[in-house]
Amino acid sequence: MANIITLNGKQCEFESGETILEVARRNGIDIPTLCHLKGAPPTGACRVCVVEVKGAPGPIASCSSPAADGMEIFTESTRIVKARQMVIELLLISGNHNCSIRGNFPQEWSDFQKEVVEYDQADDICVAYGQCELQALAYKYRVTERTLDRIPTKYPLEYDDLLIGRDFGRCILCGRCVQACCEIQVNNALSHGYRGNIAKIVVRGDRTLPDSDCVYCGECIQSCPVGALFEKRNRFNYRMCDVKHVRTTCHYCGVGCQLDLFVKDNKIMKVDGVEDALPNRGRLCFKGRFAFDFIHSGNRLTRPMIRQKGKLVETTWEAALDWLAVKINEVKDKYGPEAIGCLVSTKEKNEDLFQAKKFFDEALSGDNVFHFESPAFMGLDYEDIKNARTIVVVNTDMTRDNPVAATFVKQAVLNGAKLVAVNMENTELAKFARVRLENLADIEKEISGETLLFHDPGTDISGINQREGLKIFSISRENNTAGAYLLGLHPRNDLDMGKLKLLYTMNHQIPLPDSVEFLVVQDIFPSVAQEKADLVLPASVWVEHEGTTVGSDFRINLIRRVVDAPGEAKPSGWIFNELARRMGLKWDFSTSRETWEQEIKKNFSCFQDITYDSLPEGGQKLNRKMEIVWKDTVKTPTGFVRTDYQKVLVEHCHDLQDLVKKRFKEAE
Repeated sequence: MANIITLNGKQCEFESGETILEVARRNGIDIPTLCHLKGAPPTGACRVCVVEVKGAPGPIASCSSPAADGMEIFTESTRIVKARQMVIELLLISGNHNCSIRGNFPQEWSDFQKEVVEYDQADDICVAYGQCELQALAYKYRVTERTLDRIPTKYPLEYDDLLIGRDFGRCILCGRCVQACCEIQVNNALSHGYRGNIAKIVVRGDRTLPDSDCVYCGECIQSCPVGALFEKRNRFNYRMCDVKHVRTTCHYCGVGCQLDLFVKDNKIMKVDGVEDALPNRGRLCFKGRFAFDFIHSGNRLTRPMIRQKGKLVETTWEAALDWLAVKINEVKDKYGPEAIGCLVSTKEKNEDLFQAKKFFDEALSGDNVFHFESPAFMGLDYEDIKNARTIVVVNTDMTRDNPVAATFVKQAVLNGAKLVAVNMENTELAKFARVRLENLADIEKEISGETLLFHDPGTDISGINQREGLKIFSISRENNTAGAYLLGLHPRNDLDMGKLKLLYTMNHQIPLPDSVEFLVVQDIFPSVAQEKADLVLPASVWVEHEGTTVGSDFRINLIRRVVDAPGEAKPSGWIFNELARRMGLKWDFSTSRETWEQEIKKNFSCFQDITYDSLPEGGQKLNRKMEIVWKDTVKTPTGFVRTDYQKVLVEHCHDLQDLVKKRFKEAE
């Protein structure tokens, strides 16, 4: 027989262990909260979520009170409304809540406002104005009269960090930032400090952020319901009424985190994780949240360049592609199609990769389109990680390469999982390990029952015995390695780059083989590779054109066009379409959508049931797991150094260079 509670006269079924708040929200009944953070244990700290339970002596916190069969609950009774009004007023009188709702005493308001302006070091109103949850509740419950004396702010504004400002004048001590740091991201940088009327949120013994253990994931900012934590770079540069929100997919690694972009005047102002979206459940890493304004860098390549008399000079796309077509034909006629190669980037979207491979297949009948990214064993569900009992991590620094995936592993450890770290000394994740091993020789005795094993894609783990309950996964460094493999773009261990005469490279800084007579560099920033380039082509990035990628959870996601590309920068698909036309090929499809609908989904069975219109905002799981036969690790040519393109992008972001050098291994 079902368990039932009555909420405002409505009978609602519930599962054992659910809280009153969970049952109410699942049934469309709003109960306000300020301290509640989804995914973290309830604290009942703010008391805004109190409800009236028939027969109970007083209001109870719905976020921390389990539902019980037969309960009769009222969420907006007169008694509860008055209780909430008092809580809201107590919060408003504490600190600098200058959001036009504090009272009706004009002269006192003026004096208070001057004090706040001096504290804020700015003459604008609160950075959270229009998106503050406390402000919204004050309006909803009509808390406009001030009946209590204001409690002055005890701690100064912290503004010495490069990225994050801390405003103690607006902190309501809800504790959401602490939970976000310690229980969601599991970085353990924040905690509650002191007691009573001098309580505050502290970092590492009440130091400042630059001196703390903060890894700048920014989860604390996203979780803050007021304006106590904020991003400094665009402080006061936008209001919620000024921006449009665009949902898209992160371009950094193979996790495929879902992003909410705040866009104003053709510029991205801020990035948040999309709450409840798979795979990341709202969480992001330092790169995904903060390292986005390389897009707007003044260093971007904006026009094609051609080498004349030893120097690169700007030219038109017409002239650049005409010349390239001539050179391709010259090399093909003189040396054969096998002398022409294209080193693609697995950060490119599926549609762009398809066009590159199609061009070389049709124009040259060659198979020299390649990359050097190792295959990853795909298909994991990140939610399953938190419930694992044994996790083995082999030779991979997940906290650096796939930070959001690492948060799920750390959460599993908090839930009692045994973490075995193999060949992972000096990594952040190794600190959470119960067992550390130097190699895989003794791994069998550590594996018991259901076990998840994660390894670096370039590490050969073929010697591990497959056993029932052992699930092996890896997460690619680049965001679309899976898509590249599904489209037939694989590493070429047998490739002799010394035989190439014309080389086309995408986003790679590669030592030029002596054999190459003509080098094409497609990139978004100037690089060392361009010093020997004969032709440089400016590429658009990530959010400047539409397309799809495949994440490590085998989910295909749509990346939406958000802003305009600078100058004459173009997508890879457009470049190969135009080049194909010059080579006499008649291609009917030019846009990413047309390429997907008319070619990719018709030629690759794994994509046949997916259309752009059918892709929901949360992406769509592919019907089957990737079938990759493990043979050996990917070998790269002598002298070739894999470009850490993530580092390249981050270093072109405003004010992040010093932070990267100080905090992250990408700079080593």
